[in-house]
Amino acid sequence: MVLANDEWTLSNRGFSGVNDPGQFALNVAAWFHGSATGGKFLVYSSVFGLTESSLRDTMTGAGHTWTVPVWTVPMTFPFDLPTLLEYDGVFLAGNAADNQVLIDYVNHGGNVYLAGGTGLGSQNAEALRWNTFLNTFGLAFSTFDNADVGSIPINSTHPIFANVDHLYQNNGNDTLVISTNDPRTQVLVYDAGCALYAVYDSVPEPATLSLLVISLVGFIDMRRRRAG
Repeated sequence: MVLANDEWTLSNRGFSGVNDPGQFALNVAAWFHGSATGGKFLVYSSVFGLTESSLRDTMTGAGHTWTVPVWTVPMTFPFDLPTLLEYDGVFLAGNAADNQVLIDYVNHGGNVYLAGGTGLGSQNAEALRWNTFLNTFGLAFSTFDNADVGSIPINSTHPIFANVDHLYQNNGNDTLVISTNDPRTQVLVYDAGCALYAVYDSVPEPATLSLLVISLVGFIDMRRRRAG
């Protein structure tokens, strides 16, 4: 599981300047899928940070399937365990989703990317929307706006941040670890006292390193194909 404090990171705005959201997204995909290409991912959100063109083009350009259902009220796309298990990972932000289904999905080996900071309701409402799910795996969103804005330097050796120097954000919910004695949960990136990115990581270290190599090779191959 990857927990991001803000949704702007993977938006079109996030792809500008010195930021590396494309590499970050591909690293997350490789970590979830076990390969730099051929993954199948669901975006269960109407929030711009997960539905805009730069992210979509990056994922499909690398050979992943990127499914973004049309958002309706009520939502007609099924959100249940059998449906989620068809995907290597589910990307969420803002729109509420059944926390118990997410718990079951992760317990069945599923992968989740969840972004906070969407502004749908108060910051406290954002936390309440997800913390039943997050608390099960030793994580939480804070209930306040961290007011951290700009292109944030990334200093982490975790494979989801391989070749990622900066990521953009525009306010968010801090990512908290509530099970401090659980090595599977950790905050990976801090800035100005704010906890920005956290993971629940049940992958053994040798496999994690392998995914790092796969991700880098996939990114280089994608760049070559685009250049051609």
